[in-house]
Parts: sequence; C-alpha cells; structure tokens
Amino acid sequence: MGNTLVKIENLIQKYKALLIILGATFIVRLPSLFEPLWYGDESIYLTIGQKILRGGLMYVDIFDHKTPGIYYLTAGTLGVLGESIWSIKFLLMIWVLITLVVFYFLGKKLFNHKVALIATIILAAFTSTPLIEGNIFNSEILMILPISLGILAGLHKRFFLAGVLFSLAVLLKIPAVFDFAAFFIFIGLSISKASAANVVKNLSRLTLGLLVPIILTAVYFFFNGALEDYFQSAVLFNVSYTGYGNKFIIENGLLIVKAIPIILVLTYFFARVHSRLTRKKAPSRNLYEFLVIWLIFSLFGAAFGGRPYEHYLIQVIPAFSLIAAASFFNRHFAKIGVVSLTVAIIFAVFFGFRTWFNPTYYSNFFRFAADKITFEEYVGNFDSVAPRNYAVASFLTGCGKYTSQNRCAATRTTSSDKLYVFADHPSIYFLSGLDPASRFITYYHIKGGPSEKAATAWEILENKPTHILVKNPRLGPFPTLENILSSRYNLFAHYEDMAIYKVKSSSNNPSD
Repeated sequence: MGNTLVKIENLIQKYKALLIILGATFIVRLPSLFEPLWYGDESIYLTIGQKILRGGLMYVDIFDHKTPGIYYLTAGTLGVLGESIWSIKFLLMIWVLITLVVFYFLGKKLFNHKVALIATIILAAFTSTPLIEGNIFNSEILMILPISLGILAGLHKRFFLAGVLFSLAVLLKIPAVFDFAAFFIFIGLSISKASAANVVKNLSRLTLGLLVPIILTAVYFFFNGALEDYFQSAVLFNVSYTGYGNKFIIENGLLIVKAIPIILVLTYFFARVHSRLTRKKAPSRNLYEFLVIWLIFSLFGAAFGGRPYEHYLIQVIPAFSLIAAASFFNRHFAKIGVVSLTVAIIFAVFFGFRTWFNPTYYSNFFRFAADKITFEEYVGNFDSVAPRNYAVASFLTGCGKYTSQNRCAATRTTSSDKLYVFADHPSIYFLSGLDPASRFITYYHIKGGPSEKAATAWEILENKPTHILVKNPRLGPFPTLENILSSRYNLFAHYEDMAIYKVKSSSNNPSD
C-alpha cells in the first residue's frame, strides 16, 4: 500500500503541469454541462440517437449526411447516461480531457515535455471555449482523439492499428481522411532504395487498417438492406455538399484554388520520393516537415466544404498547436513555423472563417447558477428561439384534459404518437420525446429536392403524426404538405411564429 501511494505521488509530481491543465480545462468547460439544447447540430445528433435507441436504422428510418460514427456514439451515450443533452455534454467533457492527455504524450513523443505542454495548453484553449465552438458536441472535436492515437500508434510502428484509429476518425466525419493523408505522406517520405519494400509494407498496413472499419460498416448496412442508402447519404451527399460556396468561374472552381497547397505538397512528395529512391540509406524523419504537411491537409479538410462554420477550424488546431509550440522552442524552425501559421490564418480569414465569442457566456452561467435569472432567460441568451422550442415541446407533452379536481386526465400526446416539424428546429423532437413522422427532420434536408419532399409527404400520410408544426412565414414551398394540412388537420394553436396543427379525429381511421 505504501509503495502504491509513493508511485501515485511520484506520478502526480511528474505530471503536475498536465494535471493543472486538465483541472483548468474542467473548470473552463464546466458551464457547457449546463447548456440547454439550442444548437442545431446537437439537436440532430440527439434526435437521431434517440431514434436509433428505439430501433431505427440510420439513413433508412432517419437521415443526416455524416458518416455514422457520431450518431451511434450519441445513441450509445443516451442509452448509458440517459436521454438528455447533459449526457452528450458530459461525454464531451471526458472525451476532451482524455484527448488532452493523449495529445500531450503525442507532443512529447514528437518533441519533448515543454513543447508538449505548450501545445496542449493551446489545444485546450480552443477546444474548451466558445471561440470556435469548442463547447459544442461535434465531430471535429471528437475526431482529434482517434487521430492523435493513430499518429502515436504509427510512430510506434503499429501501422495497422494506426489505420484503424484514423478510420474511426473518418467514421466520425469524412474530412479526417486528410489527416490520414498527411501521416501517409510522412511515412512515405522515409523511403529509400534499401527501405522501399519495408516502407511500402508499412503504408499497405496503414491503408488496410483504414479500410477495415469502413468495410465492416458497409457490411453492417448491407445486411440490414441499407447499403445504397448509406452510400447515397454518407458519400454522394457529401460530394454534392462540397459544391456549395465553391463556385469560381466554373463549378467547384474555388475548390481547385483551395487545393493548390495540396497539389504543391503532393508534387514535393513525389519529387522527394524519386530523389530518395536513389539513396541506399533511409533518410531520417523530419518531424517539422510533417507538422507543416499536417497543417496544410487539415486546413484543406476544414475549408473544402465551402461553408466556413467556426467548428470546422477545430480540425486544424492540433497541427497549429504543435507548430506554435515547436516554433517557440526551436529558433531554427521558428521562421518556417511562424510563416506557416500566418499563411494558415490568412487562408482561413480569406475563405470566411471567423472566431466568435459570446461575452456573456460565463457571466450568464454564474447568474443562472446563482438563481439570478430564470431558465427561460438563460436559454434565450444562447438563441432567441430556443425558449420557444422548449415551450412548444412542453405544450405538446402537457396535459390536454383535466378532471373536475383539476388533475390531468390525459396528456396531449402519448409515447406512441408521432410529430412532424416543417422548420429547422429538430430540437422539438428530442425535447418532446415524440418520434419524427419523417426520416427528414429538418427543412434543410428537403429544400433542395422534389424527391425528398415527395418522400416526406408519403411518410406523413403513412405515419399519421398527431401534430404538425409549421414555422411562419413558410421556409419554402411544400404544396403537398399544404394539401395534407387542409384536408386532414386543424389549426390548433399558435406559439409565437410556430403554427401547431392537430390531426382531425377522422384521419385516425385506417381506411382514411
């Protein structure tokens, strides 16, 4: 027992600085555990996670366009910790703390203790504050952990495991493939005439590791009769997604401009490989070279989609942090490092990325914790329509019939009832606990195509939601829905800009 306590004390002393960083991160992230459901992406993950828990199949019974990792992770979290937003916020807290530990050891493996500490502090600052939405449960922040573990495994020559870990990151979100590409190039640059066969074998193991989890995922959807839906949603939809905001002279012309640094890196890669194949002795790995390549590829991963959302930049922060820390301690690398970071910042600003910070984020939390403001006021500080969503969800699940003793005889909805929301507010599904009547849970999913609207209309007719919510003014035309509302539903109530329709009693007849 005494020896164990001494070992623990020695470990605490050895990693005292890291423990201080973790403690500070916990305090900075603490308000995020009490955030209400106001953010669109989190609402989608929770609604889909809830549907999966109820036996729904991703892409068939409910739709979104990311790879399946984040949805099944959300479902598992809700199953273990309970169906509330706190569950994913708590998971994110633990996930980030573990990420910082792994990232510290990655920095230490690449360089030394000092560089690792500074890089970890920078990473913690960006992934734990609202500056680039580090407080939000999103794929970009989650995939740092498997990417960091993947690089560590690769540095320890466990290339198949490294590929598997990178694959887990890709299954959280496709742009993680660019982090994989950067590490692939790094390993490839160690080639020489004598080591060519060994390097090719390592790259093959790395690639095989990447492919195995993706193939297993495809097999899962294949045996559930959903391979085509999986491919259409998680692959083809993402290809079309890149077309938004990337038109420059020609379709996706801006994407070509963004890819210029990638093209230069690839040209450099093939030139160096050709040069090194003439050498018998394997060249030493240039870690600084890897960081610059990683920065370029991760920045392209953040920018190639054409939508400059703040949280996309989180993908860039690991490489950014290591370059900044390495530049501080290595004067020979400092000039290249500073230039790389400056160019990256200019690139990000040029393509529309901006940091954002709500100056009242922490003060409102303390006021709410001290009971100085109401929950509705606290929710409204995040998003002006979030209190309405909470109120509408509460109305739907509230008492619809009272006894003479003023007790609730029947609620407006039951657990078997379904709901359709013609708006971009999927949080109402999760907050009410009502099952979506359509697999398309936001207007964004259907606004671009008549086929999606036709499928939604058919699903509404098939599933007969007891209530349909319509935001006014309408977000866009949906004539079939208007016909359904006029023939099968009554306007039941209004709450601010949300019209609440209730099914007519005759519409519940199966023969209708």
